[in-house]
Amino acid sequence: MAPHQSLLVIDDSEAEREIMAFTLGAAFPEAEVSRADHPFLGKAMCEEQSFDCVLLDYNMPDMDGLTLARELRATDPYLPIVLMTNVGDEMLAAEALRSGASDYIPKSRVTTESIQRTIGRCIHTCAQTRLIDEQRSELENFAYALAHDFKQPIRQITTFSQLIAMEIGATQAGGVQQHLKFLSDAAGRLGKLVDVMSQYTLLHQSPELAQVDLNCVVDSVRASLSPYLAERGGVFDAPERAPTVHANETLMTQVLQNLVVNGLLYNRSSTPRVELKTKRRGDDWIISVSDNGLGIESQHLSEIFNPLVRLHNASEYSGTGLGLTLARKAILAQGGDIWCESVLGAGSVFHVRLPSAPEARKGPRDRKAARPLHSIAVGNRP
Repeated sequence: MAPHQSLLVIDDSEAEREIMAFTLGAAFPEAEVSRADHPFLGKAMCEEQSFDCVLLDYNMPDMDGLTLARELRATDPYLPIVLMTNVGDEMLAAEALRSGASDYIPKSRVTTESIQRTIGRCIHTCAQTRLIDEQRSELENFAYALAHDFKQPIRQITTFSQLIAMEIGATQAGGVQQHLKFLSDAAGRLGKLVDVMSQYTLLHQSPELAQVDLNCVVDSVRASLSPYLAERGGVFDAPERAPTVHANETLMTQVLQNLVVNGLLYNRSSTPRVELKTKRRGDDWIISVSDNGLGIESQHLSEIFNPLVRLHNASEYSGTGLGLTLARKAILAQGGDIWCESVLGAGSVFHVRLPSAPEARKGPRDRKAARPLHSIAVGNRP
């Protein structure tokens, strides 16, 4: 602990307040120790000046230590706070940490060494928390600005591909027209992805959920991956009619695309094949994406969703090591779950659980009264 730092003891008992001040003086000879005999006075002192650590009693008149800790934490989220009590109760300790205290120590265990360790640990932890939050804020601001800047070139790609299509005319170069449409559609999907990532990844906001027709998601993935499927000689099979789920269409497109690409990439078959199936389970849908690829050893199944985990040499199989991590985060953000079953050499199956669309959860009587939707009929198919 650096010299000339300031400590505050808040305790309504004069004897215990002086004992603690004496102990702090022995533990931190260079520190300035202030005293408050009432929680209101202690709170006022914290509002008027900055303390490096506040030690407060649990049993005090008008306001107990837990309430005071909550109010001090609301004012300063990085203030080191140590709760002291005569009651060595683990439940109280847990409640203290939930209330905003940095640590907890029974008065019966206070010694020069123990209080030195406790306060030093609290100050270090709060300082590190502040540093992490500041770095996270800087990174989020940078990422948000970057995402914002992405929108301009995306708009330009869309606009100029449309202008080129108009210039060459509808009757000329039909293949080029199709490529330009693919380019414009891809730019549109990229724009939506940037918007969603800005909402839930950068700003920690929950993604907007709605009824999502998986048929549209499959069509989008198939269109996006058609060049790669042709290059790999691969096959992507999906049911003619897929259900409607309660999700975010852009995130689901990215998740499904990631799983299909993985199935095609990590695959030595002459005809890489990825198959999508759906199955109803209560109010949820299980979306299973299977492949005939390399498979994953059982001891690695618990690791594959961790960031930067690569099970293969980068020179043999390209990738960032973040695809499955982002897929899992996206599924969890939509109130679902994702897991994998695999046999080495026999391929893998990724299962995604998502809630069904609210309309599809209604009973037969409710469905008669509801406005008929295509997604309801689709949702009843296994």
